[in-house]
Amino acid sequence: MIKALLVDSEWKLSRFLEGKEYSTVRPDTPSKIERLKLEFFSNSLFGKKDLLLKSIDKWEKEERNWLMKNLSSYDRNIFITSEDPDLIKKFGFEDLSSPKQWDINGWMEEIENICRFFGVKIDEKGKELILNRTWNIDLMAKEIEKISIFSKTPSYEDIEKIVPSYSAPFAFDFYRRFFERDPSSLKSLKDLIQDIHPMIILRGLEKTAITVGKLLSDVKTEYSWDDVKQISKSFSIPIPQVADLVGFPLGGKKRKNILQIWDYEKINGLIEDFQDAEIRIKNGNDPFFEIINLVSKWVKGGVL
Repeated sequence: MIKALLVDSEWKLSRFLEGKEYSTVRPDTPSKIERLKLEFFSNSLFGKKDLLLKSIDKWEKEERNWLMKNLSSYDRNIFITSEDPDLIKKFGFEDLSSPKQWDINGWMEEIENICRFFGVKIDEKGKELILNRTWNIDLMAKEIEKISIFSKTPSYEDIEKIVPSYSAPFAFDFYRRFFERDPSSLKSLKDLIQDIHPMIILRGLEKTAITVGKLLSDVKTEYSWDDVKQISKSFSIPIPQVADLVGFPLGGKKRKNILQIWDYEKINGLIEDFQDAEIRIKNGNDPFFEIINLVSKWVKGGVL
């Protein structure tokens, strides 16, 4: 039996192969074809194991061609893995690949599956934090295993301390630059999307836009500390976020008042653009292109 697997993480492959005995041939295995000839054409009737042929998308083309011609010569199970579906589509492969870039729920389910494996209970906020720190399943598994040693019911603060950020500069700086409509936010975004999921960035921008929309009900030129505290209490928005958006000079550093840059019409238009971009991504558009195009449109004053 030939079993083809579309898979891009060691974690999911290991879970699939649990309890199975097999010999492994990797892309860097020396003399792969000679090794396979021995496996396929040996006259021995004893001791043959199942075969795992890993990452055939990384094999030389000639090696793959030989493999495809001779697969039927092996009388045990063969597991073939690839990150390229075209190479294994004729086998009717099982899809074990990571969720699509827009599928946040799928990523959250992956985190939950890993948590169950290690016997860890993490709430939604904690899972979102892990997803913000990395969207690589192997790294998620590594960090959740680390968390499980520390606690089976970790708090948000525990996760914050244990799990490092595998991403470039945190999104906070980018969000501020974007809502200042600063063209330099494009450079921040291009750095950020190397490591943080575009849909997470998009949703973070949308949440901030909704918050700005709430605060537009009472725009002032300057805000006192009492103003900041009162707004925080009225709208249940954390004091630091209110202070940042209204430009209160925390630490003596003067910043722009975001509320003076936006109005209801612009914010509504921005939120509609976010929602339209999300629909296009879910319909198959490239999320990287969508978010770069959207940010470029707004920070360059394309919508005024």
